[in-house]
Amino acid sequence: MPPTYLDLTYTGPPFTLGSPQHLLPLGAIAAIWLLIAMLTPRLSPTGREVLRWGLAVGCGASWLSWDLWQLTHGLWSVRYSLPLHLCTLSVPLSAVLLLTRRSILYELLYFWGFAGATQALLTPDLQATGYNFPHFVYWIFWLSHGIILWTVVFAGAAWSYRPTWRSLGRVTLITNGVLVAVGGVNWLTGGNYMFIARKPAYPTLLDFLGPWPWYIIPLELIGLLAFGLVYLPYALHDWRHKA
Repeated sequence: MPPTYLDLTYTGPPFTLGSPQHLLPLGAIAAIWLLIAMLTPRLSPTGREVLRWGLAVGCGASWLSWDLWQLTHGLWSVRYSLPLHLCTLSVPLSAVLLLTRRSILYELLYFWGFAGATQALLTPDLQATGYNFPHFVYWIFWLSHGIILWTVVFAGAAWSYRPTWRSLGRVTLITNGVLVAVGGVNWLTGGNYMFIARKPAYPTLLDFLGPWPWYIIPLELIGLLAFGLVYLPYALHDWRHKA
C-alpha cells in the first residue's frame, strides 16, 4: 500500500539543512513576503479585506490542522501541544491581529516573527523530527512560520504600523512576562515550552550556553540582541530622516 503523507511514520529521505527542500520554501516565503509588501498598498479596500481575511483563515487553518493531526494520531498532550512556544503562540495571535487590528499585537509579532520565526526557518527542527517533503508536518511547518511574517508585513503595508523604541521596551517586558507564565505551565504539566525547563533532546544553540537554569540568562541576552537587530532598519531610517 502506498504511503499517505498524513501518516505518523515517514520513510522517505530525512530533511537536511541547505537541501532543495530547505532552500525552495525559504525562497517562496520571501517572495510572498515581498509580493504582499508591494501589492497591499495598491489594492482597493475590498482587495485588502480579501487578503486580510485570507491570511486570518490561513492562520486558523494552520493552527487547528496541526492540533487535529496530533489528535488523530493520539499525540496531543498538554505537555507539548499547547501553543506556548513563541512561534506556535504567534500563529493564533496573528489571526487575532488580523481580526482586531490591535497595534500591540503587531509589535509583539514584529519582534517575535523577525527575531524568532526567521531563526526557525533558517534552522528548522524538521531535522530533529525527520519529516520531509511532501509530508503534512513539512508543509505545516513552513506555512505556520511563513504566515507570521506575511501577517506582519501586511499590517505594516495596509495600516502603516511600524515598531518604535517604546515597542522594543514593551515587547521585552511582555516577553519576560510570558516566560514567567510559561514557566508555571511547565511546572504544572511537566512540559518544556520555550525550552526553559530543560534543554531539547536534539542539538541546539542552548548546548553552548551552559547548564540549566543558567543558560536562560545568555538566552535572554541573545533574545534582546535579536530584538535590537530587527529594529535596526527602523532606527537607521529615523536617524537618517532626522539628520
